[in-house]
Amino acid sequence: MQCTKLSISVIRSFSRLSLIRGTSVAVSNRFSNKNYEMSYVNKIQNVTALKYRLFSSEADIDLNKFATYEQIKDLPNHPEKLLIDVREPNELKETGVIPTSINIPLNEVADKLAITNEEFKKIYNREKPNFETEIIFHCKIGMRSQKAAELLRQIGFKNVKNYKGSWLEWAEKEGLNK
Repeated sequence: MQCTKLSISVIRSFSRLSLIRGTSVAVSNRFSNKNYEMSYVNKIQNVTALKYRLFSSEADIDLNKFATYEQIKDLPNHPEKLLIDVREPNELKETGVIPTSINIPLNEVADKLAITNEEFKKIYNREKPNFETEIIFHCKIGMRSQKAAELLRQIGFKNVKNYKGSWLEWAEKEGLNK
């Protein structure tokens, strides 16, 4: 069974934290010895819901904003989706790239997505995404890609995801050097 690893920031006012999606979710060991208890695991149509009792109110994390390794691996079968690597070009030379990704460094994302369709196609050999295109960002560990995803949501893009595992997870699962 494969697990999706999530890093979760716990805010003390939460009483329940709901994680929904995928076949399994593994929570970091840093939650051990905290005031929580697993209240149930409910698998419905290949969706696992984990509820953790924390403190006093309830919060849901929308996992539709995240892409999994399996989804990234399947991207060659979905040319309508766009994978953007927001690392600097010198980082790509050191590690390599995920197939189908294009490189737009984080500090250039907004500008590059504002150029004309013709310019975008000339530079990236891909159609420029529109506000409905599924765009998935990744970097080395998932932090810069999260910033890029949040930026595009603020601009008005509707279907933006972050590949939280990013290069490190990809390299590990593909047996590549990190």
